Amino acid sequence: MTAIARPETAVRPAVDVKSLALWAMIAGSAFGLWNLGKSMLPMALAFPESAVLNVAVLGVCLVVGVWLARRTMRPVQAPPWSGTWLALMWGGFAACGLALLMNTRTFSIWSRTFDLGTAGDWSAALTAPLNEEVAKIAGVVLLAAVSTRLIRSAADGLVYGALVGFGFQLVENFLYGFNGAIMAGGVEPFATTLQTLVVRVGLTGFGSHWAMTAVAGAGIGYLVSNSGRSAARRVWVALGCLLLAMWMHFLFDSPWFDGGFAGAIGKPLFNFVILLVVFFTVRRGFRARWAQVSAEEVAAGVLSEDEARGLSRRRSRRRYLRAFRPGPEREAQRRLQRVQLALLEERVPELPPFEAARPWRDAVAAARPGTTEVGSAAT
Repeated sequence: MTAIARPETAVRPAVDVKSLALWAMIAGSAFGLWNLGKSMLPMALAFPESAVLNVAVLGVCLVVGVWLARRTMRPVQAPPWSGTWLALMWGGFAACGLALLMNTRTFSIWSRTFDLGTAGDWSAALTAPLNEEVAKIAGVVLLAAVSTRLIRSAADGLVYGALVGFGFQLVENFLYGFNGAIMAGGVEPFATTLQTLVVRVGLTGFGSHWAMTAVAGAGIGYLVSNSGRSAARRVWVALGCLLLAMWMHFLFDSPWFDGGFAGAIGKPLFNFVILLVVFFTVRRGFRARWAQVSAEEVAAGVLSEDEARGLSRRRSRRRYLRAFRPGPEREAQRRLQRVQLALLEERVPELPPFEAARPWRDAVAAARPGTTEVGSAAT
């Protein structure tokens, strides 16, 4: 069979190591880690049992949280691992380290502005929504600048925002675990750290930083997508999502409803409900556009109806592959699925017009079993 030339434009890494934004993320994370280390290392040495407990509990949270975010928060397929680790790195090191630095200075402003009681009640609510949400969302913006392959839609912004916020949340919980031991005067540090983690992970964690930054991240994804909306509308949506995330954070840290069920569960539950509304809105829009693009590719003869129907679900793709014998035959079908997904992912954000996606259609044709260089465009 005649070989089809490899379409180089269809072979793009998720992260370009030459990107200035990538190195800005690395530099910011290195600085944040250095700043965090100055606080955490002495506490870890003073309370080694608390450090071990922190690592054990939050390590499990990391594994479970990343799996859930990648499995559930983005339709069709998970984000690339390179983007996943960059998001966690920025949230845990850069954003948390920068926020620690900025919060210290901002708290001093409120202590000089208000009386002792007011400053104690409201400093966190007036500080964290500004410093921490800006520091976290900067990571989503930088991810969009690292590569256009990472954030192309509101769905991408949502999952990367959640990962940035989750990284921040893990490291903040690590710090608060030590703070619990310090506030107890160093008495039974293991028990006080455990109590802190139970509250911050088990009771309030489901509506904390990851949910706030997911909402703000969805706005950034909408902003950078060429969704057929005006630039002004995309800017206003992005700004609205950021302000909504700040409001969620303000409510979470405010003294309102403190104490009892409303304070412990009600405020994070409110944030979680907002996150669900944004999530299902983004998901519905993404899947509607996916169905439209799939139908266009079926009409063009690039995909069969069975292929288009099966590509949109992870389970359907796995079930389809199991119909082929293990070995070269199944691997060829797996490569075909990859380039078919690449074609649809390229068109879903409405970046290129129909004809501009020709290189990805050529890649699909080249990847079909029986065509030479089947794997060339699927890496």
